[in-house]
Amino acid sequence: MQRPYMTTFNARKRALILRRLFLWILAIGPGVIGMVADNDAGGMLSYLVTGSQDHLQWFLPALFVMAPLTYVIQELALRVALATRLPYSQIISRKFGRTVAKFNALVLHSLNVMILVTEFIGMTSALTLLGVPWTLGLIVSLILVLGVTSFRRYRQMERMLLILAIANLAFIPSLITLHPSVHSWRSAFSGSFTGETAFLLLSLAGNAIAPWMIFWQQNAVWAGNVQNLTSGRKDIRLGIIVQVFMATVVMLIGAFTAHVAVTGRNPLLWLQHYGGTTAAALFAIGLFDAGFLAASTISISSAWMVQEAFASKLHDRSQSPTQGPYAVLHIATVSVAALVVLLPHLSAARIALWAQALGALWMPISLVMLGIIASDRHLMGTMVMHHQRQIILTGTILIFILLAFCTFVG
Repeated sequence: MQRPYMTTFNARKRALILRRLFLWILAIGPGVIGMVADNDAGGMLSYLVTGSQDHLQWFLPALFVMAPLTYVIQELALRVALATRLPYSQIISRKFGRTVAKFNALVLHSLNVMILVTEFIGMTSALTLLGVPWTLGLIVSLILVLGVTSFRRYRQMERMLLILAIANLAFIPSLITLHPSVHSWRSAFSGSFTGETAFLLLSLAGNAIAPWMIFWQQNAVWAGNVQNLTSGRKDIRLGIIVQVFMATVVMLIGAFTAHVAVTGRNPLLWLQHYGGTTAAALFAIGLFDAGFLAASTISISSAWMVQEAFASKLHDRSQSPTQGPYAVLHIATVSVAALVVLLPHLSAARIALWAQALGALWMPISLVMLGIIASDRHLMGTMVMHHQRQIILTGTILIFILLAFCTFVG
C-alpha cells in the first residue's frame, strides 16, 4: 500500500519537473531558430557532399570544435543585445560610423541573396523529387516564404518558425534506412587531406557560424522574448546541440550512401540512385523544411540589417522588419533569389559550398567588429567581454583565416 506522503511527494516532484520543462520551452527562441536555420538547405547539401568525400576523420572533429566557438560568438551577440537594447546595425553605426554600417549591411545582404538562391534550389529540388514540377515547386516555395515572413508581429513569426523546425527530424529516418555496413564505416574515415578537403572545411566553418546569425541573434533578442542572459544561454546551447546533431546525421548519410562522391547538378538524384527512393524522399522532406526555415529567417535578418543601417529612426520593436517602407526590398530580394534558380546549368552542390565558403571569408571582419563592440566598457557595462573570451574570439578569427589560406594558397 502506497503511503499518502509518498503520493504527495511524487505529485510535487512531477509538478516541479513540468514547471521547469514549461519554463525551458518558453526560453526557446532566436537561439534555437538561428542555429536550426543555419542548417539550411545549402548547408545540408554541403554536408551531404562533404560526407560523400570519405574524410569524416577531418570533418566530424571540425564540426565539434566549431560548436563551442559558435556558442562564444552567439553568446557575445546575446550580451551585446541585452547590454545595449539596440539593433545590431545601429550599434555598428554608433561605434564605426554610418558608412561602415551601410557598407557592411550591403555586403552581407549580397551574401544572403546568394544563400537564399541555395535555399530555393534546395526547396525546389526536394519538391521535384517528391513529384512536383520544377517551376511549380519554385512558385510554391516563393509563395510560402513570402507568406510566413508577412506576419506583422515578430513573436507570431517566431512561434511559426519554431513549429516549422520540427520537420528537420526527417533526416534521422533517412539515415536509418541506409543500414550502413562495417565497410561503410571504415571507408567514411579513410580519406586523406587535400586542397579540396581544406575548401570543404572552410565551407563547413562558414555553415557552422555565418555572419547573418550575429544579426539574427542580436535583433531577435532586441525584438523578442529573451529578457536575461541565463535564459538566452540555454536557448543558444539547445540550438547548437540540435545543429551539430543534425549536421552529423546528414554527413553520415553522405558517407554511408555510396563509395562514390556526389556528382551532378542535383545531389538528391545521387542519393536516390545509390541510397534508394525512401531515403531520398525522407531527405527531401527535411531539405525542404531546412530551406523554408532558413529562407524565412535569413530574409528577415537581411531586412533587419538594411533597415537599421539606412533608416533614420528605430522601427517598432514588436513589428516584423518585413513590414513598413522596406517591405518592397524584402519582397524583391526573395523574388530575385527565386528567379535565379530558373537559370540553366546551376549546380546545387557547388553553389551551396561556395555560399557557405564566401560567408566564412567575411566572418573574420564580422568577428573583429563584434569583438571591438563587446570589449567596449562604455557600451557594455557589466556585460563587457572578458580577457578569456577575447583570446577565444581571436583564435576563432585565426581559424577562419587559416582555412581561407589553405583553400586558396594550398
